[in-house]
Amino acid sequence: MATVLKVNPNIKLLEQSLAARFGWQGGASWRDDLVAETARKSARLGMDQPSYCKMAVTSHAELDALAELVTNSETRFFREPEQFEALRKTVIPDLIRGSAKERRLDLWSAACSTGEEAYSLAMIICESIPDGENWKTNLVATDLRGTAIIHASRGSYPLSSINKIDSDLRDRYLVKAEMNGRERHYTIAPAVRRMIAFRRANIYDAKFWKGIHHEYDLIILNNVLIYFHALAIKQTVERIAEVLKRGGLLMVMKNEAGYIGHPRLKLESTLPGSFFRKI
Repeated sequence: MATVLKVNPNIKLLEQSLAARFGWQGGASWRDDLVAETARKSARLGMDQPSYCKMAVTSHAELDALAELVTNSETRFFREPEQFEALRKTVIPDLIRGSAKERRLDLWSAACSTGEEAYSLAMIICESIPDGENWKTNLVATDLRGTAIIHASRGSYPLSSINKIDSDLRDRYLVKAEMNGRERHYTIAPAVRRMIAFRRANIYDAKFWKGIHHEYDLIILNNVLIYFHALAIKQTVERIAEVLKRGGLLMVMKNEAGYIGHPRLKLESTLPGSFFRKI
């Protein structure tokens, strides 16, 4: 790996361009992935690595293509059990009671990856809405990677990725589908898929935030801030505070709680995990 870095002195410029476009502060593992993908991309294009880096830093399209390859995409259904239990038992029921007159919920899964988090939230909402009541659920799910959004929109997952979902939820909200390779795949029920609007978004881009014209009851921003540099963290937290409703909640990973330094976002001590309420 050290040899690759030595013959490619422009890798640092590429890191800086990715940081400027996406807010990233890459660690050693991320940098190794970037070096490896740069080597593969330059080889496919018939370029030497320094020339490829020089080209990439001036091309938003090429930076976006690299982002597809090096962005962390780890996820699973009900990934943080303590958080999702709090959503099921307390957060979503409270939001429903507080919006009983309007019968509307506005929620955002801000780094949804391949959709597991957003669908987990949608299942909880379906379980929580009182029988016979019609609610408008505006559940938006965004991710930087276009390939992840395509995957999420399809809503198809192998048995190995759904085996930790409660069996009753699986029976109600997933449909058994055909074999795909060695595993049978299951598809999210159409009514649940229709609840979610998936879209590609770079949440570090100021232009994206200018397109948000309403406020949210709940925003989930798990496993994002730990990859951002200090300015990206500050700006993202400020922008989230602006688009949260008063009394709304921001949910982050426990190891990200220390990044939420905003005067209007207060840690909700009555909830387990890391929930911050806008005051």
